[in-house]
Amino acid sequence: MVTSNEDAGTVYWITGLAGAGKTTIGRLFTHWLKEFHPNLVFLDGDAVREVIGNNVGHGREDRLKLSMCYSRLCRLLSEQGIDVVCATVSLFHEVRNWNRRHLRKYKEIYVRAPLDVLIKRDQKALYSRALSGANNDVVGMDLPFEEPRNPDVVLDNDGSRAPEEMVVELCAELGLARSETTNEN
Repeated sequence: MVTSNEDAGTVYWITGLAGAGKTTIGRLFTHWLKEFHPNLVFLDGDAVREVIGNNVGHGREDRLKLSMCYSRLCRLLSEQGIDVVCATVSLFHEVRNWNRRHLRKYKEIYVRAPLDVLIKRDQKALYSRALSGANNDVVGMDLPFEEPRNPDVVLDNDGSRAPEEMVVELCAELGLARSETTNEN
């Protein structure tokens, strides 16, 4: 168990709608961070769902329970001094508020993308199935997305910039670009 804030790992909570680029940005950011923080894990919401809750539904209450599982897992890891990059839809203010209260070092990153762009991307066919009535409980369509109120960083991802550029912006916004590169010397 961590005894001080200095010993706690940082939780980088990347949130946004499905298809916004959370996982791509999270993986690139994790790869960059590993150079300076080898004690780091990447948690993707879809992958964690498979491990701890694939039998959990996609309705509001089930999503809330699963989001709290992600938060508690992040707390468990960070209290052991492990940095965590967690990419998840995290549609609830109450989950992000819990994170701010219970995670000693918490950074919230909101990857914002317009719904029309997400509908065009639609890698998992979530939006097209929702529009045709074949799928419900899609965040941003059937379930409201509670846009983060005070994220530490907002990355606008309308597809006009490469994910690598957004990671550079993310690092700069978090103050990591300067301080981390000076640690190399």
